Amino acid sequence: MEKKKNVHKDHRSRMKELYLKVGMDALSDHNILELLLYYAIPYKDTNPIAHELIEKYQDINTVLDAPMCDLMKVDGIGDHAALLIKLVRDLISKYIANDTNPKLNLASTEMLYQFVRMKYLGETREIVYILSFDAHGNLKHVIKIAEGTPTTAVADNRTLMELVLRYNVEYAIMTHNHPHGFASPSQADIIATGKITTLLESVDITFLDHLIVADDGIFSFAMKDNHIKNI
Repeated sequence: MEKKKNVHKDHRSRMKELYLKVGMDALSDHNILELLLYYAIPYKDTNPIAHELIEKYQDINTVLDAPMCDLMKVDGIGDHAALLIKLVRDLISKYIANDTNPKLNLASTEMLYQFVRMKYLGETREIVYILSFDAHGNLKHVIKIAEGTPTTAVADNRTLMELVLRYNVEYAIMTHNHPHGFASPSQADIIATGKITTLLESVDITFLDHLIVADDGIFSFAMKDNHIKNI
């Protein structure tokens, strides 16, 4: 059987050469997406698909943050293309996290807050993490405790204890996000913080803080005035 000819091969070659010659800064958002989609859509013109993504989401950041199920509503975006976009977004987050981790220290509140905000970038569901530190304030582990809905995530005490003991946590900060709300704690957040403080301290883990992340900033339970810090 004759192999199907890719009529867009020359255009794709020119786009790849352009990227290699001038870099990403010289390309528009839709050109970057067009180039990316080559690797998930081999025999179709990805330029109109990229245009439709930008028309729907306005910019490349919002495209990368979009849930896979929403991306797949765009004509031409199947599960492979949606997964590739999600993978790129998560790869960026992982790269930044790996670059930041060795420098992250509790003495730098700004760096800690920036790291936490990046961890929740684009998340549409509540997620609870435990950040584990050594005695010098260096980040050792980021442990996912629970993942829920857009409005709630419940950290199970048994799971929490199993994970913090498995990772030999010494000093802990708990974080969770309010994807569609404000950083102010709910009554349930306040009660949960008290319970988790008691739980962790019962196994000699120093519980340093509970941070709530939302669009309007970050709420810290440990700060004297419990203020919301905007980053």
